[in-house]
Amino acid sequence: MPPVRILALLACALPSAAANYSTYIGDTYPYIVAAIAVDTAGNTYITGTRQILLSTSPIPVWTTDIFVSKLDPSGNLTLLATISGKASDQANAIAVDPAGNIYIAGETYSPDFPLLHAFQTTPSTSGSTGFLLKLNAAGGMLYSTFLGGTAGSSSLNAVAADSAGNAYVTGSTFASDYPSTAGLPAAAADDFPGGANSVAFFAKISPAGDKLLYAGGLAGEGRECGIGSSCFTSTVYSSGTAIAVDSAGNAYIGGNTFGTGLPTTPGVLQPQGIGGFVAKVNASGTGMAYVTLLGTANYSPPPVAVSSSPGTFVYAIAADSSGNAYIAGSTSDPNFPATPSAFQPQLDFTGQASAFDVPPADAFIAKLNPSGTAMVWATFLGGAGNDGAAGLALDSATNVWIVGTTFSTDFPQAAGFPKGTEFLAELSADGASLLHSQLFPANAVAAGIAVDSGGTVHLAGATGLVSAYAQPSAKTVQVFGIANAAGGTLAGRGTPGEVISIYGANLGPTAGVTASFDSAGYLPVTLAGTQVTIDGIYAPLLYVSGTQINAVAPVEMTGTTPVSMQVTAGGQTLLPFRLVIDPAIPAVFLTTADNAAAINQDGTINSAGNPAKSGTIVAVWATGVGLPVPGADGQETTAAQQLCNCLIYAAAPSGSLEQSVPVLYAGAAPGTVTGVVQINFQVTGNTANYVLIANGQTSEVFSVYVSP
Repeated sequence: MPPVRILALLACALPSAAANYSTYIGDTYPYIVAAIAVDTAGNTYITGTRQILLSTSPIPVWTTDIFVSKLDPSGNLTLLATISGKASDQANAIAVDPAGNIYIAGETYSPDFPLLHAFQTTPSTSGSTGFLLKLNAAGGMLYSTFLGGTAGSSSLNAVAADSAGNAYVTGSTFASDYPSTAGLPAAAADDFPGGANSVAFFAKISPAGDKLLYAGGLAGEGRECGIGSSCFTSTVYSSGTAIAVDSAGNAYIGGNTFGTGLPTTPGVLQPQGIGGFVAKVNASGTGMAYVTLLGTANYSPPPVAVSSSPGTFVYAIAADSSGNAYIAGSTSDPNFPATPSAFQPQLDFTGQASAFDVPPADAFIAKLNPSGTAMVWATFLGGAGNDGAAGLALDSATNVWIVGTTFSTDFPQAAGFPKGTEFLAELSADGASLLHSQLFPANAVAAGIAVDSGGTVHLAGATGLVSAYAQPSAKTVQVFGIANAAGGTLAGRGTPGEVISIYGANLGPTAGVTASFDSAGYLPVTLAGTQVTIDGIYAPLLYVSGTQINAVAPVEMTGTTPVSMQVTAGGQTLLPFRLVIDPAIPAVFLTTADNAAAINQDGTINSAGNPAKSGTIVAVWATGVGLPVPGADGQETTAAQQLCNCLIYAAAPSGSLEQSVPVLYAGAAPGTVTGVVQINFQVTGNTANYVLIANGQTSEVFSVYVSP
């Protein structure tokens, strides 16, 4: 089958997914960011998990350990610590106290998880065990303890610290022996497979980590579901998802329950209901100042379903010095207690909600008064699609900064990335005005937010992208991250010869400009005034627009040490962006959804109406396959050359490999740029899903249309 010219596919704006800095914190191992925190000096602290590759045959097998990293105010990276046992470990939350001590909370499956001065030394008898550890400013361990009980699985999801070095945590436990102290509620936890109940666990731990100062648990234990044994034996989940502490030592817990009967206190905002709740523990730890629910909507009521489906969920909380709690999450409840003067007092939904017609959710942000009896203000935030807030932070003026996800094309007042699925927003201190609203691509900002004392907003994306904005503005020239141009995940990883997409804001002209090969057969390194260097080498450019640059990573970009990528746009040269080199990041070019841009054996385009016959050959195109790469940077490929050690496997939709299929050609793709490969392989049976393996790395599943 002759190679096919697809330069236009590479050059177009492919579907994708004053800044102080934006950078990538990963290393040899991919990172998953869980949370960030800041100190008074403007340093950023990040925690999450590193994915450790245990085996590549027949498919990659991973485990995880915990990382703690620090960025100085200029974005320079230090890896402070990695913590792990022999099984998978996961960090969920981070806090920093005024002395610079760092607190990490999460869950572990490792019975040998490293402990020091532990309050609880025995792990759970089943599943994961919650843990809390404290590091000094240099990353040295001060204490590490299991926490959450031993008779069932547990997890710590959030942590806060006060000026004295006390730690406050919340999470979830199924362990009936979780610790509790006098004066605080202690709901019944049960890890029995039928009719299990988890509890939203919370606790305060001494500065040395060797003493539990108080602990308790909240749960809605009533089953709000269908009828019959399936309902009565279903699991009822309650979990703490966020925690904050004010200057007086009161702790604020945000969480969610899938059951009814949460033990609310008299006179609160919402004494009955289901889903999101807020609780306040007094400074002495002897009682609850209040416990209130936030909504009543349940979209799977009896007798239809075997489990509940609450309409409101809490994911973030903060507190001010006056004792007000600021809460953020998502709600599809039209009766959520939004206030009339708030920015968006009504859910953006025009249909009729019922058990079978769940409205799309909006994000919500609310300020609850110190007694928990009323909203000072509360607002929806969203458009016609599903939206939700994931993180929240206050600045010195008590303006509220929020990050989250959106699937609304009409998200309020949004500027920035045109196909954004994550957002950054700022609400005025009275909740009445939206001061800033900006869209970002997936994995750019929604994993964490913090605001330092100088007003700089620090953001993190799930794949390891971290940025800081002194004055967030959609007009700022900025880089969000990079991805394989064939449709990879936004991060900060690349491989020699890979066609990459650099996503950002104000990177070039609003109307995109496409490059072409010059008379010598090379792509330009300057396009519409934009340039990119990687490790000091100019990267050839395929396409430049305001939000996207398509470039080719230099073939000289080898080794294992991270390199710097630098973008010049609009006469401004941005700070270097850290880029990690991988042996390969294979991805197949797609047309729509997961369908590959493929040509059948007869030279026609593969489509639903024109599938390939079983046993015939199809051609697909890929990039990011790694070395060897023929030709020079930006050079047009003019002749076929088999060189790629590429394998194609039939795959299940989940990505699990089933069997290898014959590859007849894998190499240079004439008519395209160096770094793009063409792969001709035989389709068999009715198999439609495949993966590409190059240099031991596996692509996402792609599909071709096949008929018997």
